[in-house]
Amino acid sequence: MPDQPPRRSGSLFWALLLIAMGVTFLYANLRPEWSPWPIISRYWPVLLIVYGLGKLWDAFRAPSAPGSPPARRHGGEIFAISVVILLLVFAAAGSRRFSRISHSTEAVDAQGAQSVRMDIEMPAGELTVSGGATRLLEGDFNYAESDGQPLISYDHSGTDGNLTLSQPGHSGFNHLVGRNGHSHWTVRLNDDLTRELRVEMGAGQGNLNLSGVHLTKLTVEIGAGEINADLTGDWKQDVDVRIEGGVGSATIRLPRTVGVRVAADGGIGSIDVQGLHSQSGYYVNDAYGNSPVTMNVRAEGGIGRIRLIE
Repeated sequence: MPDQPPRRSGSLFWALLLIAMGVTFLYANLRPEWSPWPIISRYWPVLLIVYGLGKLWDAFRAPSAPGSPPARRHGGEIFAISVVILLLVFAAAGSRRFSRISHSTEAVDAQGAQSVRMDIEMPAGELTVSGGATRLLEGDFNYAESDGQPLISYDHSGTDGNLTLSQPGHSGFNHLVGRNGHSHWTVRLNDDLTRELRVEMGAGQGNLNLSGVHLTKLTVEIGAGEINADLTGDWKQDVDVRIEGGVGSATIRLPRTVGVRVAADGGIGSIDVQGLHSQSGYYVNDAYGNSPVTMNVRAEGGIGRIRLIE
């Protein structure tokens, strides 16, 4: 009888991968306290490595006997999917162990400082930052007990201050799976004292409403997730903005009455522009060159989408 055409070697891999993804997202829907994104965003290169190693193993295995049909080897696919399933199983087990959420409220006084540089470092979860605080910083924090309470470090010299808000450091695989992605920080800044702000997120969503904060420099870095930055308002001084996104999207709302110049690099993703026009390699608004104040923005996206909205 005629030989049957061999199946495509990748078909089994993709079928198993789709099944693993479906089971993962179904489990996440049934247990909302657990999120797979922190572990996927950190360890997705492992899938490529083990898949490649498995394919090499298949290639160097002993060939089939002469005259016999070629063997269908799928060791690479099975190996890669097995590693992914093991990682997700450990992540789910860790979430059951470390999913309890605690709450705290913190406030920091400026202690005489007139210009403060702030650093906010959040590994995973949802971060909301806005102005309007009567003190230097006021915050409400929901966090997993296994991660520990967020730490605030503040020091000042004369009229200059430095403040850092971060998650306690841990190491090892249990630390990663313990981060269930449901931490939620709500931070309010003092409009007049906050001059420089740096926000660094590993995975999650950042909502930044900074229209009333008198910044001179803003830096936002996110590994995987979504950033929504509202920079509208009547700015009184020049400001430099840099937003970097890894895998995800960034939506940046820009002022109309202040001159804006944007240098945007979408990487593998896309750039959508509303209300701006191209000029000498930049995106600018109608107020650019006519306003005494300028907002210089540099937006860089890895694999995702950048939206610039005036």
